[in-house]
Amino acid sequence: MSDKIWSLATTGAAIGGGVIAKNVTEGLWKFVTGSSSPSNPEDPEVNWGEAVAFAVVSGAIVQLVRVIINHKSTQVYTKRKGHLPASVAS
Repeated sequence: MSDKIWSLATTGAAIGGGVIAKNVTEGLWKFVTGSSSPSNPEDPEVNWGEAVAFAVVSGAIVQLVRVIINHKSTQVYTKRKGHLPASVAS
């Protein structure tokens, strides 16, 4: 796997991870609150508590999905190439 393919694969994984994180966030928000997530948490009509809670929850989920995807893709790369990718090894 060349570095260009690695870069392309990680970009694709990041895009897919973003979609997954969005769906998980919306599903979790609906499960916990019983209502849809705020369409625009920055809207002044949205309650401060709800906006802050949504920011914390969505940020945590995005980071968790990102770490999981990057960790797994680094494992796959290392298994195939026998060394860490340059972006991780430094």
